[in-house]
Formats: sequence, structure tokens, C-alpha cells
Amino acid sequence: MYNFLILLWKWYKKKMKIRSWEIYKAYMFRRFESKIYRRKYTASELVAFMEKQGLKKGSTVLIHSSWDEFYNFKETPNHFIDKLLEAIGPDGTLVMPAYPYLRKKESIFDINRTPTCAGLIPEVFRNYPGVKRSVNIHSVCALGKHADFLTRDHIYSLTCWDKQSPYYRISEVDGIVFGIGLGRAFVGTIMHCVDSLLREEIPYFSQFFTRTQKIRVKLNDGVEIEQQYLTSSEDFNYFFTDNHHSKIVNRYFDKKKFSRKRFSNLTINFYDAKYMINRGLELARKGIVVYISPDPKKFKFPDQ
Repeated sequence: MYNFLILLWKWYKKKMKIRSWEIYKAYMFRRFESKIYRRKYTASELVAFMEKQGLKKGSTVLIHSSWDEFYNFKETPNHFIDKLLEAIGPDGTLVMPAYPYLRKKESIFDINRTPTCAGLIPEVFRNYPGVKRSVNIHSVCALGKHADFLTRDHIYSLTCWDKQSPYYRISEVDGIVFGIGLGRAFVGTIMHCVDSLLREEIPYFSQFFTRTQKIRVKLNDGVEIEQQYLTSSEDFNYFFTDNHHSKIVNRYFDKKKFSRKRFSNLTINFYDAKYMINRGLELARKGIVVYISPDPKKFKFPDQ
């Protein structure tokens, strides 16, 4: 019976052109939710909601997003980006992930032309005039007052999320983070700053940085360089589940500093970057981590 179900799934997957079970589940759940959450909204309404959570003039704000979840949005990514830029003003800085989409191992990361695999909104933002892009496999794009400070030294990061990375530096300029349409468990790439900062202090975290990876990068002036960085033998997503991640956030994080709200169908997570990193470091030294593998119970942590 089990083998029959496997064959049936393979046939259905091929017929419906389904790339993975996870993508298919997300698609079906989205179809179900769209029957429940029908409220349409504009960029002005969405940004006004974000302002109630903490967005303001002069904010340095990192936006993670899933355009697939914007099915009740009545406008375009440009409308949303423009309204965000208007809300933070000339003293603010807008930041989005811009991980390069490299189809093959030998592909070159062209800082100007390589699209991002972080979604439609970041890809549209990447092409805005004046946007700066960091040189790293976990690249970000930034526009505004702190754009240069956030992006300029990512090229020297050994772990992608160390103190030279935009993900850490956003905490140094009192930045905030929004996760839009990515689920209640979503924290974002900034969580890996904790792993990176503790990799030489606590053996548990050194396991996530056991392999050296290299990429070719074409810079703004056309010069090509080779960049290397430390990573794990597997993708980080293999080491935790959304359910466990959500339990850690619910139990150990201040709900006033990590808020999760719903706007139409969107789940919108909001937090202060400095609080997230500092709280993550505090918990990690006690052996409280979002990962279920490697099992933290088998390791010694300094503050246990």
C-alpha cells in the first residue's frame, strides 16, 4: 500500500508539475486561506499598519517578505516599496535580502545583474536607483542613510553573519525587522548571527561552519574576484522545524519586543534587531537554541 501511494504521488507530482511536497502544501494552504481572508488592502494601509508596530521616520528596517502571500494586495511591489521609503524618509534606510540566484556551482555572481532568489519584492527593490548590494552569498540590498555602512564590508565576512555583515550591523544602528507573509515561526536570517558570534566560544556552534565554500563575484567595475566563506555540510533549514522554532520564540522572547500580528491574510512579525541578537546570545549560552539537530542536550554550554 505504501509503495502504491509513493507511485501515486510521483505520478501526481509530475502531472501537476509540483517541485516539492513543501511547496505543494504551502500552495494548498494558501488556497484554503484565501477563502477565509478576503480583505483587500493598499500599500498605504499596509504601511500604516507597520507604523503602528514601530516603523517611523528615520528607521533602518530590514524587510523579509513572500509575494505569494500578497494575494489580497491591490497594487504592485513598487507601490509597497515607494510607500516604505516615504514612511522612513531621507534619514531612514530600507534593507532587503538579495541572495544571488546562481543556477550552477560555476555561476558567477554579478553584483549588478544577478537576480535575487529572495522573492519578487526584493528583486524589484534591487533594481531601484541608488541601491547598494553587498558582496556575499547572503547578500542584501540597501537604500538610504546607512546603506554603505551596512553593505560595504560584507565581502570580508567569513561566516556571512559575523560582525562585518549587514545582519549584525543593522543592530548597531538600532534597526528593526519585519517578516511579512512568512508564518508565525519566522525570525529570519539575523538568527544566524548568534551561531556565527559563538562559533569559536562554544563547540556546539562550530558544527555549523565546517566547510569552506567559494563563489566567483563580478564587482561593479567589472573585476572578478573569488570569495570564500564558512558554511555547514547541510543547509541550515535541515537543523530546525518551524514548530520547535515557534515554541522557543513563544516561551523565551518578550512579546512586547517580538510581536506577531495579522493583517488581512498576512502574518506580520516585528522585532528590534539588537534585542533579537542579544537575547539569542543569552539563551544560546544556556543551551536554549532553535535547532533540534545536532541535539543540544549532548553538549555542554557555559551558562547551564
